[in-house]
Amino acid sequence: MGKRFIEILRYLYECVIEVIYPSENICLICSKLLEEEELLCLSCKDKIKSCRESFLINRDGVSVVYYSAAYYTNVITELIIRLKYKGDFRCGEVLGALMIDVIKEQEIDFDLISFVPMRAKEFKRRGYNQSEYLAKLIGNGTKVPVCNTLIKLKESKDQIGLDGLLRWKNLIGRFKAVNSKEIKNKKILLVDDVITTGATGFYCASELLSKGAKEVTILTGAKSSI
Repeated sequence: MGKRFIEILRYLYECVIEVIYPSENICLICSKLLEEEELLCLSCKDKIKSCRESFLINRDGVSVVYYSAAYYTNVITELIIRLKYKGDFRCGEVLGALMIDVIKEQEIDFDLISFVPMRAKEFKRRGYNQSEYLAKLIGNGTKVPVCNTLIKLKESKDQIGLDGLLRWKNLIGRFKAVNSKEIKNKKILLVDDVITTGATGFYCASELLSKGAKEVTILTGAKSSI
């Protein structure tokens, strides 16, 4: 009887709280009240500049194809920053959905999903890898397995502030393939949040190909330059 009474009190308490502080469904970006269970309002959705063309980087005899969901502007910039630095995983849900749309529209073929690893110190401080989170969202949406196939061997300088050439030099020899049995003869979709010069994705893909991957396609949430 006592337990049941406590449950009733808890239920009544939650009802009162809901009346006083209603859980409004608001846009993640502009806080506009939404009528349906969406994460962005139509106005903010319309500000997203989709990116549907692919990009090829051919370097040192290795060719890698890149796709991105959108250009790194306005709404997308805010979503990336909030996911990456503020742990707002709802922003990741928006990005993941956009990336799945690209996969379907471009008919990207793959049988394994992986992600760009991050610096150990940064992972310890932040507690999560935004690229891994996006990869898992895509895995859930496509029903394709996600596997950690790469580690970062040593710390490198932060890419922010480096010009194109230095970004490439900064990442030489930084990545190592792991779980070699999972990699061999697989078409891998490599996920990252943003592509700028393409250096990070290229060296990750190159390492996977050197360890037996059949093909590596890179997909990012946003495209900054390249």
